[in-house]
Amino acid sequence: MHSAISSIGKNLILLGLVALSAINFFYGWLSWQDLLIVQSLTGLAYIFLSCYEFLNAQYRAQLPVKRYSYFTNKYVMFKALKMGVFVSFAALLYLAGNNIKYLYPVCILIAITEGLVMYMKYKRGIYFVSISIYANYLMFSDDKLVKLFASQIELVEFRHDIFYFVKKDKKSLQIKMVHIQDRENFLQSINEWLVRNKVRIGNESATSLKQAVETVS
Repeated sequence: MHSAISSIGKNLILLGLVALSAINFFYGWLSWQDLLIVQSLTGLAYIFLSCYEFLNAQYRAQLPVKRYSYFTNKYVMFKALKMGVFVSFAALLYLAGNNIKYLYPVCILIAITEGLVMYMKYKRGIYFVSISIYANYLMFSDDKLVKLFASQIELVEFRHDIFYFVKKDKKSLQIKMVHIQDRENFLQSINEWLVRNKVRIGNESATSLKQAVETVS
């Protein structure tokens, strides 16, 4: 409930900030300095609600106790690109030289928030893979929680330190061991989970996984 309220609140703040900046562009009700003050104050509220959205107790209660940090370069690059786009757009607005530059703080605000939330999630281990031996699913988390049930998996391959989970709908998920911090426990857990849930694994992959488990044991 709290997470939903904070999500709605931050989106309303952002919409209100964009609307105010756009209206002021046409009517000039506020001076540049006054508008910047309003944008800064509402921006702080937006950042606060964005951080609170995942820090609240209800969200933390949904997180599994046993989880392996999984923070990929691909995800970092995606977020960096997203922030770069907003910063570039802000620069273009500011250099426009007319009242449209009043919109540039909104883009800066979004870029800062994206970076701050990503950092806080990384520090608190919100990006993870969760394996419970007694559950029939794996849980993945980056910006959202995704469950992969054993019944959805057609085949698992383990090659070059990468797990490939091929689903029955022909889509696939990957886990690259280079991004797993607790390699020893992860390999043992995933091996036990595959065996317990009778998930099909390729012959060569089964041998490779067995050797990898024995190596870290």
